[in-house]
Amino acid sequence: MDIFKIGIIGIISVILAIAIKNQSQQISILISISTGILIFLMIIPYLENLIESISNIIQKLDISIGYIGIILKIIGIAYISEFCTQICQDAGENAIASKIELSGKVIIMIISIPVVTELLDLITKLIP
Repeated sequence: MDIFKIGIIGIISVILAIAIKNQSQQISILISISTGILIFLMIIPYLENLIESISNIIQKLDISIGYIGIILKIIGIAYISEFCTQICQDAGENAIASKIELSGKVIIMIISIPVVTELLDLITKLIP
């Protein structure tokens, strides 16, 4: 199972980063960032399967593909901003991390406007 590979890579990277941290902070940070990217690349096939499964569900339920696309974008933005935020925090750059987190939240709010608008329209139609 890939989770074992991911776990082993993570544990080895943490041990390496801690061991090297005293000699070179920069190399320790590079190990951390490289490990994060490697793990992300390892889960891409699972993300492709997830998107394919969601597409099949959409076709069966006859849901508007536009709204599902927006929801998938929101999930992607949340994951990417969280990933980048954690990398910045690992590097000790908390100020940059908080700006990335804020940016992700603002972008999610902007992208979600059509879904929120449609939901509000539906609610107002249900209430006499």
